[in-house]
Amino acid sequence: MDASAAPARTPAGAGVTAVAVAMARAMESDRSDRMFHDPYAQSFVDAARATLDADEWSSLVSWVDLFYSRGVVRTRFIDDFVRDAAAGGCTQVVLLGAGLDARAFRLPLPDADVYEVDTPSVFAFKDRVLTDAGARVTARSRTAVPTDLREDFATRLGETAFAAHRPTAWVAEGVLPYLSAEQARRVIGEIGRLSAPGSRLVFEHSDKPGPDPKAAATPGAARISALVRGGLGPGGRDWVAGHGWTLRITERAELGPRYGRPDGRLTGGQFVTATHD
Repeated sequence: MDASAAPARTPAGAGVTAVAVAMARAMESDRSDRMFHDPYAQSFVDAARATLDADEWSSLVSWVDLFYSRGVVRTRFIDDFVRDAAAGGCTQVVLLGAGLDARAFRLPLPDADVYEVDTPSVFAFKDRVLTDAGARVTARSRTAVPTDLREDFATRLGETAFAAHRPTAWVAEGVLPYLSAEQARRVIGEIGRLSAPGSRLVFEHSDKPGPDPKAAATPGAARISALVRGGLGPGGRDWVAGHGWTLRITERAELGPRYGRPDGRLTGGQFVTATHD
C-alpha cells in the first residue's frame, strides 16, 4: 500500500483522551441547543474508531459518559477566553498540548496567529483528518509545533514565527493534570518567560492531587484516569500568582448551570484565567 494512503494512527496514551474530548465535542455539536459547533470533531472520532482496540474504545466511551458535561463546559469557557483575548490585543494564541483542538479552523480569529504544540504522532493523525475533511484555517495563520511539553517546547516554539514581544493568549486545556508538579511548573515558568505584558493564560486547577476518585472507580474511565499525575498540585494556583500573573478564579460548579449543562457527578475544581503583569 502507498504510505500516503495508509490510515492515520492515533497516538497511544494521552492520544486516547484527545479522542474522548473530540467525542464530547461532536455530541455537543449535534445538539439543537449546542453551546458551540465543532464541525471536525466527528471526523476525528470516526477516524479513531478504525484504529483503537476494544479496550481503548471502551475506556473512551466510559470517560465521555462521565466527563461529558465537564468537557463541553470547558470547551465553551475556553472558546470565550480565546475570542476575548484576541479581541483584547493578544495577536498570538498558543495551544499547549493541543490534541484534536480545532479552534484555528472553527473560531473567527482573522487577526491572530495560532500555534499548536503537541507530539509528532498527534499531528500525523490530526492533520490527515483535517485535510481529508477539507478544513480551512479561520485564524490569520496556524502553525504546528511538533514537540512534547515535557521537553524543550519553548525552543521549538522559538524556531517558528512566534514573537515573544507580542501579547499572547496561552491555552493549557486539560493538559497540566497529565504532568507532574515539576513538569507543570516548568511549563508555566517558560510561558511566563515568553509572555509580553498583557498576555493571558487559562488553565484548570484543583488542589486535590491525582485523578478524581469517582473517575478512578468507574470501569473503563479508570484506564484514562490512571494517566493523571496531578499537574500543579496543591498550592499551584498561588505559585502561579507569585510568578508575575494576576489571577481571576471561576468555580467550575458555576458554569454548568450557567451554560445549561449541570452535572453533579464530578464536583470541585476551578478555571484560572491570568494576565501577565
